[in-house]
Amino acid sequence: MKLMAIDGNSIVNRAFYGIGRLTAGDGTPTNAVYGFLTILHRLIGEETPDALCVTFDLPAPTFRHEMFKGYKAKRTGMPDELAVQMPILKEVLDALHIPRFELSGWEADDLLGAIAVKCGAEGWGCVIVTGDKDSLQLVTDLTRVKHVKSRMGQTETKEYTPKAFIEEYGFSPEKMTDLKALMGDSSDNIPGVAGVGEKTALDLVRRFGGLKEIYADLDRLDIKDSVRKKLIDGHESAEMSYDLALIRSDAPIEIELSDTLRREADNDKLYEIFKRLGFTRIIEKFGVKPPAGPDGAAAAVDGPEIVQVTSPQECALLILAAKNAEYVALQLDTDYFDSASVAIPGEDKAYLLRRSATEGFDGVMAGLLSGEVKKAGHNVKDILRLCLKRGIGADGWVFDTALAAYLIEPTENAYAIPRISERYCGYSPAGDAEENGQMTLLGDTGKSYAVESYAIGLLAGALGEKLREMELEKLFYDIELPLCRVLADMELAGFLVDKDALGRYGEKLADGIAETESRIFELADETFNVNSPKQLGAILFDKLMLPAPKKTKTGYSTNIEVLDHLTGKHPIIALIKDHRELFKLKSTYADGLLKVIGPDGRIHTRFMMTVTATGRLSSTEPNLQNIPIRKEIGGELRKMFVAGDGNVLVDADYSQIELRLLAHIAGDPVMRAAFERGEDIHTVTASQVFDVLPEDVTPVMRFRAKAVNFGIVYGISPFSLAQDIGVLPKEAKAYIESYLEKYAGVRRYMADVVKNAKTLGYAATPFGRRRYLPELKSSNFNVRAFGERVALNMPIQGAAADIMKIAMINVSNRLKAENLSAKLILQVHDELVAESPENEAERACLILREEMENAAQLSVPLTVDTRVGKSWYAGS
Repeated sequence: MKLMAIDGNSIVNRAFYGIGRLTAGDGTPTNAVYGFLTILHRLIGEETPDALCVTFDLPAPTFRHEMFKGYKAKRTGMPDELAVQMPILKEVLDALHIPRFELSGWEADDLLGAIAVKCGAEGWGCVIVTGDKDSLQLVTDLTRVKHVKSRMGQTETKEYTPKAFIEEYGFSPEKMTDLKALMGDSSDNIPGVAGVGEKTALDLVRRFGGLKEIYADLDRLDIKDSVRKKLIDGHESAEMSYDLALIRSDAPIEIELSDTLRREADNDKLYEIFKRLGFTRIIEKFGVKPPAGPDGAAAAVDGPEIVQVTSPQECALLILAAKNAEYVALQLDTDYFDSASVAIPGEDKAYLLRRSATEGFDGVMAGLLSGEVKKAGHNVKDILRLCLKRGIGADGWVFDTALAAYLIEPTENAYAIPRISERYCGYSPAGDAEENGQMTLLGDTGKSYAVESYAIGLLAGALGEKLREMELEKLFYDIELPLCRVLADMELAGFLVDKDALGRYGEKLADGIAETESRIFELADETFNVNSPKQLGAILFDKLMLPAPKKTKTGYSTNIEVLDHLTGKHPIIALIKDHRELFKLKSTYADGLLKVIGPDGRIHTRFMMTVTATGRLSSTEPNLQNIPIRKEIGGELRKMFVAGDGNVLVDADYSQIELRLLAHIAGDPVMRAAFERGEDIHTVTASQVFDVLPEDVTPVMRFRAKAVNFGIVYGISPFSLAQDIGVLPKEAKAYIESYLEKYAGVRRYMADVVKNAKTLGYAATPFGRRRYLPELKSSNFNVRAFGERVALNMPIQGAAADIMKIAMINVSNRLKAENLSAKLILQVHDELVAESPENEAERACLILREEMENAAQLSVPLTVDTRVGKSWYAGS
């Protein structure tokens, strides 16, 4: 029999410091528990022990504290964010039916020693798992020690047997106590012998044995006189340190090894705990299933019967059933359009269609995709793009499970069907497909469309109810779902690129890079790889002797913060910054964009709807929202994006929408009045903050006021503002205080929004979009401050995203309603770009302005600037 005994405090500490911040939905830190369970799962897989137990320290002093008052005196207390996780971990261990041992006056190491002795006496093997090396003294022929290290979520273990220990240390394991007695242990504040370090202590034990042998023959030992004197002077300390370091295996714990044999866990209790903590992956790892009882958790659901549809008669019956259903769940292969599946809610079936097996595949798919059939899908926008590209009907979509899950929990990393189906419905489509051998039915992609369509049907009901509970239906049905078609149209349209001009632009950048490198080499008086941080660091800090940042294991840091700090201290710094910008423009944009131009000469970006927690859209493959515009050389890139023959580009963007939303939501009379009169808000703010007349505001004053205006929206700190505008933090703090004194409504808003978010657990936009903020309950000041900044910003930035989405839907609908050929092709934050025939440009420009300005009714006017040109540069 084999017992695995775990040093609980040691491993949970390694997990806590080895994994980044994780929190449950209520803000409770969970990283230590998550890391401990991850390590436990791995160890069980490696060792397959017959029995398990965990030992813990108690906060009460031990006999060692009575022996030496300074024992562990230098240790700081357990961090609050770890302390709150200890009861949770013990709750989990109890649900796993893993015995845990703790004894007042004794340490977890002593209990491990007692357990190891008990195992030896009864002929059991014992594996001790610990993150400390104290337990190495327990290694015997029957007791192994697995030493655990955990860094940034990566866990490594090293196993010690008597042979492995001797190979590393050069003496037998029981002499580990003698080593500690000589060298001491700073972590436990064991003094050892003053002046004797690890190297000397190792040499002494290897050559002469333990304390008893060393002190018995001290006068004749072949050692330096200085070492001999230290040993003489430190004899008493060495003896005490030996007693402190020695693990006492006589701890009076009551243990029957049979009680540690592995037992079946309390599945329902574990599921409840893991769901509460948000441990979706841990649920999967430990094979925990949703409870069957009506306790609020999703009950386990059996998978569907998979019916392959092959004949025309079966196809006709399926279409008829689909038309008569309230809605059907549809999943299809959006890469090749070779496979699809339909599930009708209420039926325990999923109908599988495959191009290779279903006669009349295209016909039945056209029927299912028509507006006569109401459909729920997952990532509907991608399905719509496929349909539109193939000229297939794209109407009738009434639900999108990915979008619904996103609105309910907008800070999740992903919304894959297996994950959310398990969470909300108690059904695992991936596991069902594998268990029933269905993967062979599903074509080369290996995806189980059949079980996924069944999961979509379950999810549509569960998530629809959740949307109602959270009052998110209007946001979902009026904004997010209709936007799918708009974005699909935009992705399909693409943005025309002047390929030849882009090539010439790349060549121009290459010339600039070469010229800049040449000037850098002159100043450095040698050639080197400017893109190598190691070589650049050597030039800047070793050769040119510029003020160096702290050197890391990999060398000096040469990131942008370091270069900004060095600006003005040597002319090479400005050239290096220019070189980096030119290199990025060439590699990322000039060269990168050439690779993604489609056969039609256009770039077809993908808009991501479920990525940002605030509701903003993001762009990928490639990211056209990151096209630089500020500097002339970067702004030229927009010249490469052009309108087709006979067309022009119409560009429209909101003017200071976030500040207008701040004025509206905060209800500040001064700010509202400025927008209502059409005044420049930055000049008005400067006059308020600096207490001067508007006509006396200088450009510097306006620049600083602008930074304060936009910084307030993001909860900027005096330190960050000072960096942005080049003043001392004290002066920046005075600007912020003056701003809040003059804009009392904004001050009140900032206090109220954080207070409400703490009460509700989330911040929301006027349109109902929520972002949950567990960070507000954190005991860590920095984490809590981050939560407060997000609470301030979410209603503003989220509302701006909501308004832009409404505007996009309305613009698209109106362009179609008026039978115009103009169409939207790009959205970048507060900006929309449309491509229009020249003879429709004036009308398209008017539609964009009107629909954007009327997308929401605020207490201050929304204003939109429009431009028309042959290129994006000309229109921006």
